[in-house]
Amino acid sequence: MATTAAVVSIPEVLPLEDAVGKLPVAEEDHTGCTRDSFKHWNTGLDPADGCNTRNEVLLAEAVQEPAVAAGCKLTGGKWLSYYGAA
Repeated sequence: MATTAAVVSIPEVLPLEDAVGKLPVAEEDHTGCTRDSFKHWNTGLDPADGCNTRNEVLLAEAVQEPAVAAGCKLTGGKWLSYYGAA
């Protein structure tokens, strides 16, 4: 009786920057996506400060803080991204 051995692939382990560099690049497609679909993002952790969850994340991850105006309107600022390399 002959047996066949299963082929097991060993995952490649890379530093994050190298792994992101291997991702395929494609045009963005926002079809069917609207901010209204994410109602849990509306008030953020502190409903009194006017910042939604998106803006709270932008503030937390900024390498150069943006100016924050009334209603948590953000202007300026700088962020780093592995995807955009800037």
